[in-house]
Amino acid sequence: MKITVLATGNATTHYSFNGDIVTAYYGGLAEDFDLSVIQPDNKFTGASVDTLSLSASQIIRAAYRDESGELHVTICQQVGPGHWEAGPEIDAADYQPDGINVVLREDKPSTGKPWAMTSIGKVEPV
Repeated sequence: MKITVLATGNATTHYSFNGDIVTAYYGGLAEDFDLSVIQPDNKFTGASVDTLSLSASQIIRAAYRDESGELHVTICQQVGPGHWEAGPEIDAADYQPDGINVVLREDKPSTGKPWAMTSIGKVEPV
C-alpha cells in the first residue's frame, strides 16, 4: 500500500496498516477501515465511521487501486500553525506514527509555533 498524508486542521492521532486494512487512532479509540473491496475500476466514495468522533474525510480522504493492483490511500495528519503541504507518497511500511509525515513550508511565515499531532502528542518540526 502507498500512502499520502495531507495536513489538516483535525484528524486522527495516528494510523497503522495491515494488508488493505487501515487502522485509525483517536481519543484513545481505534477503528479499522477495510479497503480490500476497492478494485481498479471502483471509485472510493468515503469511509463509514462507527467508533471515532471524526468525520470520514478527516480520516481517509481518498483511495484507489491502480491497474497493477496496488492500493493508494490519502490519510490526514492534524497540524497547528504554519503553512503545511502533503507529504510525498510513501510505502505504508515507511509511515512514522510518532513523526511528522507532512511538509512545513519554511519559506512562508507563520503565527505561532508549528506542530503536528502524532501518536506521542504534538510534535514540533526540527
